[in-house]
Amino acid sequence: MISVEEIYNKIKNLADEKLAENWDNVGILLGDKQQEVKNILVCLDVTTDVVEEAISNNIDLIISHHPLIFKAIKKLQFDDFKSNIIKNLIKNDISVISAHTNLDSAEFGLNQYLANILNLKNIDVLFKNDNFSNAGLGRVGCLEKEMDLKTFISFVKSKFNLDYVKLISNDSQDKKINKVAILGGSGGSFIYTLPDVDIYLTGDVSYHEAQDSLEMGKTVLDIGHFSEIFCKDLLKNYLLKIYTSDELNINLSKVEENPFKII
Repeated sequence: MISVEEIYNKIKNLADEKLAENWDNVGILLGDKQQEVKNILVCLDVTTDVVEEAISNNIDLIISHHPLIFKAIKKLQFDDFKSNIIKNLIKNDISVISAHTNLDSAEFGLNQYLANILNLKNIDVLFKNDNFSNAGLGRVGCLEKEMDLKTFISFVKSKFNLDYVKLISNDSQDKKINKVAILGGSGGSFIYTLPDVDIYLTGDVSYHEAQDSLEMGKTVLDIGHFSEIFCKDLLKNYLLKIYTSDELNINLSKVEENPFKII
């Protein structure tokens, strides 16, 4: 029998929970550690739609990147969407594991995966973790071939399946791009300690961070938080190296969409 706890122990081998930021919430966030698992659903966020998808597919365990429970929950009233999500998970015996900033920082975690999608070479950790020699937030590396800024933006949109990005730069579209830094998710606050790179890719850059980037002469490409959707492929591929398809049926959520629309 494969249990929830066994699967989480395997995930910890990839992404040690000690790598999680101190403000984060990772681990088995809901359910019985000894529950038998046959069907898994991997997602970015545990939303109402994802839970409905899980129920309709007889899922035993959801593995998410973003934590189901992040802020303290002081009451459960089922007219509230978060409380209703938790109620439906419990009623249908669906456990939840979340691997967030520990997966971001892991040596072979999400930021490494994103850097590999861009085919970066000589990859190094962008912001090293003091307790783990090969781990930390973000990655930095060089392109296989130098590109101008306009070509690079098209390259990024193609690689990450993005309809749009937001560019913050004083430079012309002819600027040459070779050394690239990337930090998936929300990385706007890291612009102030960013090493010398040609461009920095991240998400959720605020207005004031954008203004400060321009003042500091840095080129930033906001690729959005939803770019972390590649966590699903990463986690599925990792688990399939451990378990056969006969042992575990691993599904990727099909209902997730970027909440932002350009109209």
